[in-house]
Amino acid sequence: MLKTIVPHSLKKSLQSTELYSRIDSMRLASSSKRLDICAAQFAHLLHALDSEPLQGKVCMEIGSGWVLSHALLCHLLGAKKVIATDIAAHAHPKNLRRAVNKAVVSVVRDVLSPFESHENLRNRLENLRRLKRFDFESLQSLGISYWAPIDLAKCRIDEELDFAFSLSVLEHVPLQDLQSLLLNIQLSLKPGGMQAHCIHLEDHKDISGKPYEFLSIPEPHYDQSMQSERGNRLRAGQWVKLFSSLQQSEFRLLYKWTRLDRCLPEKIDPSIVYEDDEDLRITHMGVVSKRL
Repeated sequence: MLKTIVPHSLKKSLQSTELYSRIDSMRLASSSKRLDICAAQFAHLLHALDSEPLQGKVCMEIGSGWVLSHALLCHLLGAKKVIATDIAAHAHPKNLRRAVNKAVVSVVRDVLSPFESHENLRNRLENLRRLKRFDFESLQSLGISYWAPIDLAKCRIDEELDFAFSLSVLEHVPLQDLQSLLLNIQLSLKPGGMQAHCIHLEDHKDISGKPYEFLSIPEPHYDQSMQSERGNRLRAGQWVKLFSSLQQSEFRLLYKWTRLDRCLPEKIDPSIVYEDDEDLRITHMGVVSKRL
């Protein structure tokens, strides 16, 4: 209800405050960032990858957000080191207690068990539930480091990575930064290392009602701020070309999903590069690039 009555400019101002981020972090920890929900999401990606487990690996999450649940999942799966990164320092690690304690732990164990022994998952989960507090220091003891703010489009981290991933993050990266971001991640990978991304291609202003509306906005009026907030509007075919252009890499499309229940705009802005209507309608895709 508030979303419809609060002016957009005021909403953006409120969202930038520390109080808002704390409150929303608590909300997310009880909903979409709850550990069992994130475990199901992460397991879907790992099944699609059909790759080696994460035991003993160095992992990096791009755009870890306000609740570091996915970094915690890498720890549960036996990663040696986990680097959670973000363009701004959003994280409130204390809310991980809520994300852990509100989760159905048997679901976490079961959905992750194809990628780690059930017993190891049980032991690590019990250790998490016994933690008296979640903060950056306690996360460091688990092998999880938080690097923020960091702009991976402008710098490459001084680490050799086995696995880098993002979940509904890359669509918020302005177009001018995408290629350098992916290249910097690729150069940080060990030979045989992978970067995998789940990308959400809908208009984030109104996903349920008008998922394609932003495709009609003239390019001069669609600035970097709008690209970050609503999505950069890159369509599936262009994502494939972008990943395929990375040197010394092997690209694979993991999945793509199309939505037919909403109409495309009558006019698509000429700046939008697409192959056909199906390309415009693809709303979700998963991609992986392996360094050779």
